[in-house]
Amino acid sequence: MIIAGITAMILIIATISVLLILRNREEGGKVPVLETAIPSGTVMLTPMESTEETSQEPAQDDYSSYPLNNAADCQAVIDAYAADHGIDPYSYPIEITNLLMSNHETLDFVLHYPELAGTQDGPDYPGSIDMSDFTPLRVPEYYQFDIRWGYKTYADNVMAVTGSGPTVLSMVASYLTGNGDMNPAWMAAFAENNNYTMEGGTNWSLMSDGAIGLGIDVTPINADQDRIERNLDVGNLVVCLMGPGDFTDSAQYIVIVGYSEEGYEIRDPGSRSRTAQTWSFDTLAPQMNGCWIMRIL
Repeated sequence: MIIAGITAMILIIATISVLLILRNREEGGKVPVLETAIPSGTVMLTPMESTEETSQEPAQDDYSSYPLNNAADCQAVIDAYAADHGIDPYSYPIEITNLLMSNHETLDFVLHYPELAGTQDGPDYPGSIDMSDFTPLRVPEYYQFDIRWGYKTYADNVMAVTGSGPTVLSMVASYLTGNGDMNPAWMAAFAENNNYTMEGGTNWSLMSDGAIGLGIDVTPINADQDRIERNLDVGNLVVCLMGPGDFTDSAQYIVIVGYSEEGYEIRDPGSRSRTAQTWSFDTLAPQMNGCWIMRIL
């Protein structure tokens, strides 16, 4: 009798439990779940977590922290990039490694040279360049090693090495005409198509006949301080071919765009740091091998 009574009670309790669960579901509730206590100090891992430590190694694409104090340092960063990207280190010509040694601003251009050299030689390439940064209110700062055009073949090398001439005339023409489409790659093609190039660079005729062909009035002058400043006063620009000295070991075109008590404001397509400086006439004049006043009539 006792066993039968216990059995009956168990059946009654089970029946009541089932009824309660069914009622709870009908009312939109959730079936109660028993929570298991987690012993203190136990680490619970979600399926996405791991007990392995995350690597804190620096990103391989950040090479700006490498020292560039000498030729060995420059070669070391080139070798590191080449090894990380499966590039033959001998695919960097001596002119390109020398470019980095002489101007550390070219690091990004130099490292990507084997991958991008020759990719900007198509006839439609100048028109595909993003020039949204151009404004006719200010003489632009274009650099021949800009990755937008620095790999374009020009005068038996690439723009980054030999392209100071078209880069300077691009700055001048874009500003004076307000036509931002005459970017350095466009100007390099213009120079080549009209025979204004020479071995290793740009013939002086680009700054005379070439500029005139673009609708610019050109007057060649000597290194005359008064004449230079009178032209700058009325908004004209002065292109100069610089010889060995502060700007180059051979030849480099720059453009003088203004002056103040501190000195002359220039655009040097070979260096951001030199562009950011002001220069005295006494420093510039001995290095000038040619000057051209440029204006729109």
